[in-house]
Amino acid sequence: MRVAVDGSSLVQTPSGTRTYVEALVWAIGEVAPDIDLTVIPPGWATIGGEARPARAERLAWEVAGFRRAAIAAGADVAHVPSFAAPVLAGPPLVVTIHDVIPLVMPEYRATRAARVRLAIARRTVRRARVVLVPSESARRDVEAILGMPADQIRVTPEAAGAEFRPARDDAEREAARAVARRLGIEGRFVFHCGGFDVRKNLGVLVEAFAIARLQFEGPLCLVLAGAPHSDNPAVYPDLWPIIRAHGVSGAVILPGRVSEGDKVALYRGASAYATPSLYEGFGLTALEAMACGVPTVGSDRASLPEVIGDGGLVVPPDAAAFAAAMVSVLSDPGLAARLGAAGIVRATTFSWQETARRTVAAYREAAGIA
Repeated sequence: MRVAVDGSSLVQTPSGTRTYVEALVWAIGEVAPDIDLTVIPPGWATIGGEARPARAERLAWEVAGFRRAAIAAGADVAHVPSFAAPVLAGPPLVVTIHDVIPLVMPEYRATRAARVRLAIARRTVRRARVVLVPSESARRDVEAILGMPADQIRVTPEAAGAEFRPARDDAEREAARAVARRLGIEGRFVFHCGGFDVRKNLGVLVEAFAIARLQFEGPLCLVLAGAPHSDNPAVYPDLWPIIRAHGVSGAVILPGRVSEGDKVALYRGASAYATPSLYEGFGLTALEAMACGVPTVGSDRASLPEVIGDGGLVVPPDAAAFAAAMVSVLSDPGLAARLGAAGIVRATTFSWQETARRTVAAYREAAGIA
């Protein structure tokens, strides 16, 4: 069976969708070598590069370009790994809907371009024979908000890659400390990565850190890795006014986008990982942190309780609750050790190989192959 995968996420700014596609392609090669999988880049870029397409270019690829490319490739199934789909029929279609954020949070559909793209996607994804979602939380939302039939939706959870694990020896621990020093991090730190958009609730995390920091002597930093994907202040609000208002300008470090190697090192070196996100289709960074043995604090919203389970602390996404949880982890070595161990165990219950097996089953289902 030949499957064409839309590769547009691989040539744009790093994102959760890009991580998903890269990991899925690798895992399908591991567990289903009989699948002829072709990742097709959009007409305006090549795999391995990085581009910033105009809105019109991106929309044209989504509504027609990928369909034409999949037909030309002789695909038996076309897989769109994001909330989009071609306007006209082509090969049997599988669509991954990671979340319905634009439909539940108005900031993400404030522009006319966003509303047009969303309106098209809402109609065209109904053409999918199978819809993949990363969590039961996302399944419920896709069914309730998009009105997709339950018998068309399949849950294919994501996973942390093999590189996300605790340091094995003194050399790896020293390498993690060296990355921290290079980024200007002194002493213990709370870590967050995975986005600066408004749903990540980083203003609350800054406030919670400011409250928690008052209870400790010595250096304690909050490290927020990543960067806004655009200059839209409704989606990517400026954090600096909040940081200054809470008097923690010298303790909050924003290193910008970091490499995958540096991200692993920061997980390993962190005293805690915190994500007060208001909405996650899956919450992959929390799982990566747990896989690295980092005590993890997550919000009790959307998919995060489902992903974290008993591998971390799950609390309401407000400053008081997050401050109390961080203080507990940072002040109690026994609790931190128990959470670190529990997180590692929890992370092992997810694997990209299982994601691949479920995805291949969806391809066969879409193609009408038993």
